[in-house]
Amino acid sequence: MNFTKSVQSGLKKIPPFKKVVIAVSGGVDSVVLAHVLLQLDYDVVIAHLNHKLREEESDADEQLVRNLAKEWGVECVTKKATIPKTGNLENNARQIRYQFLEEVRNKHNADFIAVAHHLNDQIETILMHMARGAGLRGQIGMEFQSGNIIRPLLDVKRLDVVNYAKENNLPYRTDRSNYDLSNDRNYWRHLVIPYFRGANLAKKIQSISKKAKEKLETISKKSDGWVRENMENSRTNPRLAGLRRNSVRGNQFNRSEFNKLSDDLKSEILIQILGAKDLYQKSINRLLDFIENGKSGRQLTVKNKDFFIEYDNILLGVRTPSLPTAKITAKGIKWGVWKLKSDKSGLYVRAWKKGDRFQPSGMKGSKKLQDFFVDSKVPRHLRHQIPIIVDKNDIIVSVGDLRLAEGVKNSEFSLILNA
Repeated sequence: MNFTKSVQSGLKKIPPFKKVVIAVSGGVDSVVLAHVLLQLDYDVVIAHLNHKLREEESDADEQLVRNLAKEWGVECVTKKATIPKTGNLENNARQIRYQFLEEVRNKHNADFIAVAHHLNDQIETILMHMARGAGLRGQIGMEFQSGNIIRPLLDVKRLDVVNYAKENNLPYRTDRSNYDLSNDRNYWRHLVIPYFRGANLAKKIQSISKKAKEKLETISKKSDGWVRENMENSRTNPRLAGLRRNSVRGNQFNRSEFNKLSDDLKSEILIQILGAKDLYQKSINRLLDFIENGKSGRQLTVKNKDFFIEYDNILLGVRTPSLPTAKITAKGIKWGVWKLKSDKSGLYVRAWKKGDRFQPSGMKGSKKLQDFFVDSKVPRHLRHQIPIIVDKNDIIVSVGDLRLAEGVKNSEFSLILNA
């Protein structure tokens, strides 16, 4: 099969389209992608982001792209960008590049953004994922279509790309940073993968990717069904239900039932709950260990979502911070999700503090508020959301609507949840 037919075969795995923005860096892969899609009569817009990371070389890349677009008679959009040096430079550059490409796609009403990842890139990606212990999603690697991004060359070997460039006398530039072995991908590309030459690596990796995708499709269906049948709103302690809904906006599942599942199914359920397609297996394993072995009251945050252990339930959602002290008035005040009123002067509302004690109504002695919460089965993550009503001397009058202090009358104040 010749090169163009190989690309056409890949295009059959992508929904039909007419207009496409092609990310052209100036390197051989993207130059070839742009040229072959033009030969196949697609409506092409070339887009190039100058990262300014290699000074004169970056400017020369941009000029080459401009020259090619002019020679081919296609529209070319270029932009210079300053990449933040803090954090991961490569990730920062990638985010800014894809944001730019999406802006170009929207402006020109294009169907997709085409990038020049090929089979060698796919091999590198999957092997790197497997080396760090990736699950099924990591073994799938890149796909021909991911949202607005398409990869028409994903089944094409890099050698065929280079040969096509030579046969068609296409100019391109070589980025010297591609040979920097401190970069993980370059290390795999130049030092690790060459050892596998002759081992039919491409077919083996494609087979791994295909099997992982088929298995993931099956597990995803099981995951969807499990979530529908097992995720539920809290039914424990009705007095806390409204507070829980406002404090931790989410649902819960039973961890004993969850722990009976296979590791692959558990991982997929957590990925679905987190709404994350790209999640390191290390994070999944940390969460799996937390669910299996964590004690009640513990909390873990993954991907900005909080998981709380509430006895044998796993509750998930978003925390609400502790609230400040406020004076209760006859007109009424709002404190979090509560509304409080009092005709009696000198009453205040605040959050629970470590060491708090009070004398519950009907008891002779005082009790630590922490012990009262434990006895009342108030989860740790909700305790700071319960209004502690105190007098001017900071003596506790009431613990929300859970318990009055000894000698205090209900009529001294009113407290409404979810006001």
